[in-house]
Amino acid sequence: MVLKALISLTRKKTLEEYRHYMMTVSLSFLFVAALCLLISFFIKTNDFAAGLLLGGGVAGLVVAIYYLTLTRQTNRLRAAYIAAYDERNQFILRMTAISTLIFLFLENFMLIILYAFMGVVLTYPIVLLIWLYSLFLGFVFFKLIFTRIL
Repeated sequence: MVLKALISLTRKKTLEEYRHYMMTVSLSFLFVAALCLLISFFIKTNDFAAGLLLGGGVAGLVVAIYYLTLTRQTNRLRAAYIAAYDERNQFILRMTAISTLIFLFLENFMLIILYAFMGVVLTYPIVLLIWLYSLFLGFVFFKLIFTRIL
């Protein structure tokens, strides 16, 4: 069953299947964003966690609204459909993901070196923030570079 689901995710969809997929993604983002927003108002002990959930919830709402409007406009949906299955875009996305993974591996190696040889001790939330920002900014940076080069 899992293999069948993976095969259905990798095969090329029709435009109507793609619209349904985008609608499912937008509703998923909407649900998770609403959940994050609700949880952020009930967390009173940790301001950092509440702020992180609030920011994630607002960003999730923006993404959900964008995808919902995308599914309602046929021209933009068709353009997104063509861009999603374009071989160049798929290659750029694959190279970006690999480069970001290598970057995160090197970053972890550098954090271990800092701890082992210089005694720099970082708290767990700081390490998570470093990983989060490195993942996001690294992905955006590598995607911009590969889009211009390839």
